[in-house]
Amino acid sequence: MTTPVNTFQDILDALEQNPALRDQLRSYILTEELLQLPAQFLLLRADVEELKEGQARLEKGQARLETRMDRLEGRFGNVEGHQYEQRATNRILTRAGQLSIERPQIAFSQAGPVRQDFHDAMASAIQKRLISEEEYEDLTEADLILRGGNRHHAVVEISLGPDEDDLSRAVRRSEILQRATSDQVTPVVATPSPHPALVQEAERRNIRVLDVPA
Repeated sequence: MTTPVNTFQDILDALEQNPALRDQLRSYILTEELLQLPAQFLLLRADVEELKEGQARLEKGQARLETRMDRLEGRFGNVEGHQYEQRATNRILTRAGQLSIERPQIAFSQAGPVRQDFHDAMASAIQKRLISEEEYEDLTEADLILRGGNRHHAVVEISLGPDEDDLSRAVRRSEILQRATSDQVTPVVATPSPHPALVQEAERRNIRVLDVPA
């Protein structure tokens, strides 16, 4: 026995009570393309998730590549900088007269071992509490220290691209050496083609800048 259908509500009630009828009505009203939309949506969602995972893997791979490139550039930069330091050391020694240093000698250089007389002088300064052990360690991070027969020293920071930190290190380490020796000490930055702004700031802080070709 069928239920009479007189109103729209009767239609809704019949659909509610008969799932098969709902499926028939859906097939009648919707096109084949619309009926396939839910399944296609699930496939599209899966594709999007896979694309996101692929993008995440790509970003991680790119980050690793950039890290390796930075390390490689750093290694090349360190090698180039070390080679420049070695060349610049000899050139600075010949220009010591520009720094008012007579009969110059290399008291300390990163290119060679610590001289015993320099170490002994600093050890004595530490014993007298003129400088601390930490300050001596900082001093031995300088690129070059020149000593003149006229009791005039120079603490030299050598850099292909000096910045404010190089200027600060030159001043700080010169002050340490001055307290340790009671001699006159000149802070120096050696670089090829120094930038005018760097030269201006160095002059303001009483730092000598040497233009030493690479």
